[in-house]
Amino acid sequence: MIKQNIYIWFSTKQKPIAYHLPYVSYTDRLQQAGTIFKHQKMNKRKQMYQSTLFIVLFTFYHVIGIAQEKTDSKKPITFEPTWESLKQYESPEWFRDAKFGIWAHWGAQCEPEADDWYARNMYIEKTAGYRFTDSTGTVGTETNRQYLYHLDHYGHPSEFGFKDVINEWKAENFNADSLLTLYKDCGARYFMAMANHHDNFDNYNSKYQPWNAVNMGPKRDLIGEWSKAARKLGLRFGVSVHASHAWSWYETAQGADTEGPYAGIPYDGKLTKADGKGKWWEGYDPQDLYEQNHKANPNNIVE
Repeated sequence: MIKQNIYIWFSTKQKPIAYHLPYVSYTDRLQQAGTIFKHQKMNKRKQMYQSTLFIVLFTFYHVIGIAQEKTDSKKPITFEPTWESLKQYESPEWFRDAKFGIWAHWGAQCEPEADDWYARNMYIEKTAGYRFTDSTGTVGTETNRQYLYHLDHYGHPSEFGFKDVINEWKAENFNADSLLTLYKDCGARYFMAMANHHDNFDNYNSKYQPWNAVNMGPKRDLIGEWSKAARKLGLRFGVSVHASHAWSWYETAQGADTEGPYAGIPYDGKLTKADGKGKWWEGYDPQDLYEQNHKANPNNIVE
């Protein structure tokens, strides 16, 4: 049987909502996604291949631990941290028939509601990688809209950084039971949540990262709530971890404006635990979040 899966992107600060399939309501979007799949006709040639329909999906994330039941026929495989070992992996039998799944790409970066990669781009004064040459041959850079958004809504990144955006994120309307009931009613057979993004903030009760959703922001174990609700409804559950970019992603937080009234004033990415005395984040070390204890990549920051 052909394996076909639908992923839907979600992003608001209070709770995840469907992002794609515009011009219809939230519920209709999910139902439409399910209907698209359920009634899609496949010719015999297509049935020979594995096919995946992406509504919205970025390909750089890493999927970890889509749950397997004890009824899976294959014995568990032990993996070693090598590419050769990972080649042993095969999709579990249940996944071949689980045609429709939902992925909630939802975390602290949704607080501003100002597009993806906010935690990185809010520190970029000029848009990185988009240098242009006008008709006269003059080379310049575009002003970064997320940087401007941050100035307008929160203040300068030297005074109000992403660590402070995390504290603003309360997820006050989040209800995993209600959302997953809706997803299941719309035909979803499995669900995946985001454990952390490139911003190094963990959406669960992490014993390794003190900057997590239990200690600050929502002050809730969001992944724990997702997991409990999914399993209660019989949905397969997994998480995605986006640490692949963490090595260089926050280098922008180590910079400073190159012009204007804040020129040369370091952004908050250089703050340490000692700087937090009397602040809301007292006792926490920003370096555990921004985590750039290496020489900056000169190609990663626009001068």
